[in-house]
Amino acid sequence: MDESVSRIQPLLVVGVILIPDFSLMSFSSLTEPLRGANRIAGEQRYSWTNLSVDGGSIRSSTGLAVPTVTLDEGGEFDILVVCGGHSDETYGNRELREYLRRMDRRKVRIGSVSTGSLVLADAGLLDGRRCTTHWGYIDALRASCPRAEVCDELYVVDGRIFTCAGGLAAMDAVLDIIRDRQGSDFSSMVAENFICGSTRRPEDRQRMALRHRLDIAHPTVIGAVALMEQFIEMPLRLPKIASRIGVSSRQLERLFMRHLHCSPAQHYVRIRLDEGRRLLRNTSMSVLEIAIHCGFNSTSHFSRAYRQRFGSLPSADRTWKGVLR
Repeated sequence: MDESVSRIQPLLVVGVILIPDFSLMSFSSLTEPLRGANRIAGEQRYSWTNLSVDGGSIRSSTGLAVPTVTLDEGGEFDILVVCGGHSDETYGNRELREYLRRMDRRKVRIGSVSTGSLVLADAGLLDGRRCTTHWGYIDALRASCPRAEVCDELYVVDGRIFTCAGGLAAMDAVLDIIRDRQGSDFSSMVAENFICGSTRRPEDRQRMALRHRLDIAHPTVIGAVALMEQFIEMPLRLPKIASRIGVSSRQLERLFMRHLHCSPAQHYVRIRLDEGRRLLRNTSMSVLEIAIHCGFNSTSHFSRAYRQRFGSLPSADRTWKGVLR
């Protein structure tokens, strides 16, 4: 066992700020490693308090409620983490905004999980910093915080501020905190306690590799789809894609039919429409802006294709309620 396991550690006090409809997986990934570390150490080295603006029970996205105390009742913290989720609306609150700014002035370390990054942006804590959020909300974060350098990494530490993508990425971020305090051997024991074979690094990308998402391994098809995902606003013509990956257009057509059971053109349109749906749900971009961003020359063209794919008009998926105020 690493010497650091037996080394006396000061108690690390964590405040977890829960936003209505927060992600239960993100919350568990954030708090369970702390509990596991205490269990393995045989003593309490980490404590956490669940906070919210109004106190009382806060419902998660699954409907399960978690008890909280108000921000003022929480006391003093070494770390504050805002736990967001994937709700259909964003969350802005003046009291929370001022609380975060006050804690920042006191040099408290502040972090976020999932769309909690949008709350930090609302408080002005991400200006001039590198940061991240769940990949589905990266465009929304860029729109709400244009002075931040938003990336798609699992988690980002920039000075006293850290942001992570949510879900299991919260566990990666917490294991990193534990590693800094108690060493790699102890952190690995905590990870193994949760059947986590290996911890990911901050710079790892959020989304699965294309071969896993598509469930295929053919390099030519994967290369073509990667180009399609790269060129959404200005779609490449099929001969251009084929030329870039070193095959003929006819061969590319055959490969797509064999492995994806559709033509390259059909798959390309699906990619662009899926991107459009994501933007409709997670950003404040207008339908026209989204249509152009996804390579359609008009809203009518976009709407027809959208309805054909999803069975509804784009307006039906207009669930974004506006940027944080």
